[in-house]
Amino acid sequence: MDSLYSRYAQALLSIALEDNKVEYYKKEIKMLKELFNDNPDILHLLSSYFIDEKDKEDIIDKFYPNNQNIANFIKIVVKNKRIRLIDKIFEQFIEDSNVILHIKEGIVYSVNPLSQEQIKGLEKALSSKLDYIIELENKIDTRLIGGIKIVIEDKVYDGSVRSKLNQMKESLINGGL
Repeated sequence: MDSLYSRYAQALLSIALEDNKVEYYKKEIKMLKELFNDNPDILHLLSSYFIDEKDKEDIIDKFYPNNQNIANFIKIVVKNKRIRLIDKIFEQFIEDSNVILHIKEGIVYSVNPLSQEQIKGLEKALSSKLDYIIELENKIDTRLIGGIKIVIEDKVYDGSVRSKLNQMKESLINGGL
């Protein structure tokens, strides 16, 4: 846990704790992570040796005016030439935030997109069962025949038709009908 990106994540987390806004910072960091992933040119600009520091700071202020502490944090990362680590820093920050907020994130796989209502229902049911706040992201898996499969950390809750068919097959092979 003492890697460079972990230390940066811990520094950002201490700012979030000081502001008493860990949940808000997590939401903002997730949004920035998505922005950087969708627009790799921003990271390329921020890591360029041909653009001076002031211009990089102006770029940061333009694409992220929401929170001065987060903008300043990104400026420090850029100034220290660590922007290539930003994704890992953000991942570690989200992971550390989840520990503080008592949250576990997971993925619910389905053949078709689930509605927000369905996702919220699954989150509520799993939250009461696992004694954590569960946050699920819906991803499409065309290999499923039907039903859903939920992955939280290293646990799989498989309610898919494929899983049920495999269970029936095993039962038949092992002395069933």
